[in-house]
Amino acid sequence: MELTGGSDRIVATFPDRRPGGIAWSTDGTGLLVSVADSADPRYQIARVMLAVDVASGATREIYRGIGPSGASVVPLVWRRSPEIFAAYETGPGGYSFGYTVIRPGQSPIRTDPDSSVVGMTASGDGSLVSGVWLFEGGGVIKVWPADDFSKKTELKMSPDERVGQQYWWPGRTEIAYLVWRQADGMSRDRRIERWDPASGARVVLARLADAVQPGAFLVRADGSGVLTQGPYPPGGWEVRDFTSGTTTQVPQMQGENILRTVLLR
Repeated sequence: MELTGGSDRIVATFPDRRPGGIAWSTDGTGLLVSVADSADPRYQIARVMLAVDVASGATREIYRGIGPSGASVVPLVWRRSPEIFAAYETGPGGYSFGYTVIRPGQSPIRTDPDSSVVGMTASGDGSLVSGVWLFEGGGVIKVWPADDFSKKTELKMSPDERVGQQYWWPGRTEIAYLVWRQADGMSRDRRIERWDPASGARVVLARLADAVQPGAFLVRADGSGVLTQGPYPPGGWEVRDFTSGTTTQVPQMQGENILRTVLLR
């Protein structure tokens, strides 16, 4: 969709293929798209990644693999120069596996984590990727260069702490995450912190009230604040603005939930 002109434009079509995932190139001029052959869902099927130029619609197949129909390939990174692509697979349970690096003209490099991982995500510049290793203590956040899964930097919590969601901070190679202590059936000392993998520095962005559930949070798309979910029930959301220091409730209809933030310019 062309936001400036207010009209829709078809960039590319993939007939007779099952959609998977999509990610922008780091320069914003292309889309990395995963699709699967619409074959019998009980069997191994071809999973394909395509690089699509937004301006021209030109499409290149950059990866093809065979795998179970119940799993999907999720695009993560497309950097233009030198050109490199990265993706992972996910399936039932939402675990992240099969981290794959693709360089044009070379064989793909696929690596499986040594434990259960969730939430693989890439920094905005496509240089780094992160994930949460669930069963190492209360959860460990690990970061690695997009082109080398073996070179990881870790953030380990205290023995009595657990880690939840994690997001790359807009415009930075730093990660915001939710951490808490589980005690007496409650999630206590809930807070949102930001971590710089390069220096190891950690900053507390917000402290949240104790709750039965750890809750959720989102980062404003421009990094000016966070959205936090209150105790459940009712689980309402509020905005914490870092510039003004104010906290404002987000109006919601009954049964609604917030899934993501976007920035409209």
